[in-house]
Amino acid sequence: MKKTLLLSFFAFFHLRAFAQQETLLEFETDRPTKTEASSVVPRGYFQLETGFQYQRLKHESLEDKQWLYPQALLRIGLLPAAEFRVEATYRQETNQISENLFRENKGLSTLRVGTKVNVLESQGVLPTVSVLAMLELPWEADAFKPNKVAPEVMLLLTNGLSEKVKLQYNAGFQRQREDEEMENKLQYSAALCGKLSEKVTVAAEFFGEKPNHSHAENQIDGSIQFLLLPNLQVDAIVGTGVSSHAPDLFTGGGLSFRLPR
Repeated sequence: MKKTLLLSFFAFFHLRAFAQQETLLEFETDRPTKTEASSVVPRGYFQLETGFQYQRLKHESLEDKQWLYPQALLRIGLLPAAEFRVEATYRQETNQISENLFRENKGLSTLRVGTKVNVLESQGVLPTVSVLAMLELPWEADAFKPNKVAPEVMLLLTNGLSEKVKLQYNAGFQRQREDEEMENKLQYSAALCGKLSEKVTVAAEFFGEKPNHSHAENQIDGSIQFLLLPNLQVDAIVGTGVSSHAPDLFTGGGLSFRLPR
């Protein structure tokens, strides 16, 4: 216990000392919202974004629950306009009928590698534009892994509406396993973000996905980010579905930090 407290104390003050040198670099994460930021991690920096999420979908006597713990995304600034990304999640799912458990799956999920590249900086009414390209690898738990490498390509855009308000919006395509089959999904999202202060940012978001042969799943959420230090952030999110095939409830939170190489 003493060793854990000592390590936590050392880590906090290491981050604090580094943060005093980072006040000029904006610290922006790709969580907790579904909408990805168009910014990239500065060259020569590591950024780790971690968290958890719970969601529930209930329809008559059938109830599906999902836990993601932990979620982890490592972003490494390689070039002034490009970053390398590695992502992994531990996932647990249960399916119940009238409170009787009939299926449970758990294990490594969403193991992906890829990059985000900034292709256009904001000019007047034109948005900042970046491209996100990820590959999901077939090295996950049997219940979640794709049959083969599965791609995702997203267009990420941001418009600054004022000094404290911005609109972020994404659109793209993902190939993903659904039950036993691989299917293509159209993905879309938009988040209106506003700074309440230098440390507090809130957002309202709409997002969804439309599989090729199924109904759209649309959701809304509200989130908050709080900067403990210029390079250390905590966040929380809660949301609900606005279409019949979307989860009734989802909620989560996380911790993110940035360090130099």
